[in-house]
Amino acid sequence: MVSINYTRLFNLRMSHSYYDDKRARGLYLRPTRRTLRLLSGANMLFKSIPNGIVILYRAEADEITPVVTLPPDQQFTFVLMADNRAEFQNITQLDVSADDRFSSTSVLHFINDPDDATGDADNPEELVHSLIDDIKNSLFTHSISLDPPPNEILLRITSPDGTTTVPAGQKTDGSSLPDPLPITKGDDDVFRQQIDLRQRPPGLYTFTIRNTDDDSTLKEDRFYIDDDLASQKLLGIVDIKYKNSPNHLYGETEESELVFSRKETVWTYYVVNKNGYVIFDDHDLEISDPGSANYPAVAFNREGDEPHTDIKINGFETVVFKSNVPIPFKDQPKSNLQLLRNPGGTVLVKHLPNPSHSGVVKKQNGQLESEVFVFI
Repeated sequence: MVSINYTRLFNLRMSHSYYDDKRARGLYLRPTRRTLRLLSGANMLFKSIPNGIVILYRAEADEITPVVTLPPDQQFTFVLMADNRAEFQNITQLDVSADDRFSSTSVLHFINDPDDATGDADNPEELVHSLIDDIKNSLFTHSISLDPPPNEILLRITSPDGTTTVPAGQKTDGSSLPDPLPITKGDDDVFRQQIDLRQRPPGLYTFTIRNTDDDSTLKEDRFYIDDDLASQKLLGIVDIKYKNSPNHLYGETEESELVFSRKETVWTYYVVNKNGYVIFDDHDLEISDPGSANYPAVAFNREGDEPHTDIKINGFETVVFKSNVPIPFKDQPKSNLQLLRNPGGTVLVKHLPNPSHSGVVKKQNGQLESEVFVFI
């Protein structure tokens, strides 16, 4: 009987601090068409595992030597999808920095560092995301708006390896366009240039807009060029790379992990005196938080007067409380939050609701806030 051996090439898992057990929910990965062709030609298998994927290669009897040997410099690309994209975006911290914020058109990009490869399943290489501006076909028109617009700009395109520049296309005689490429603004003050990267490999390209003296960057866009992916609504793209030196392709099984962090917001409670349970000349309201194992105690401070002089909900007197610190989103609710009426500490609401994790998150004075409306 002939035995068929498969050995793991790499494991790729996903974690999310929103969940108590850190195991991400509702996310899945699948290979791109190019990667599927690569796997098929190399006698490799793609398998989904709990909370991630594994790639295996067919091996000889020694369970190490591949039956089909690929060159060591390889890239495997996967797309990241979410069952409930809106909810995922709401609970996950997707901003990279104050100047690099996630938007509705952003695409997450993860890439490993072959020099940081590890075979330690308990301490995998952690892959955190950057943000891509868009996914483009290899032939597209790049429209650039600047405020104020100069008469002319220079366009420089950097290849996915980050070390070389590539021309934006070819002239009619077949020669390459200049690098960098001068572009003159149109009558509508927009710069437009057809980009032709059809002879280039798919991947993440950087489009840098410079002034004509080429001594100042005016704008930078990061586009993932891939004809198969451009028409798809993706949450993210994951690139797993191997390189010639050091050669890890058929070495120790590599361990990687996509790491997601939960969002945290200030909780704002609007307590609406709908049924007149509170007489503000005689009573004071208070939110009491004893804390729990999952959530430390948080102070909720009253905002403005009681009732608030400027805020009424549906015409009813309203008292506003805000947490003094942001509270992280978690899959387990923050329990035992009580609304009290003083003097006497009468419990009006024994368990105040938490903000909806699929609801609207607002930004006030640079801070994310979640609102909860409580009618008493």
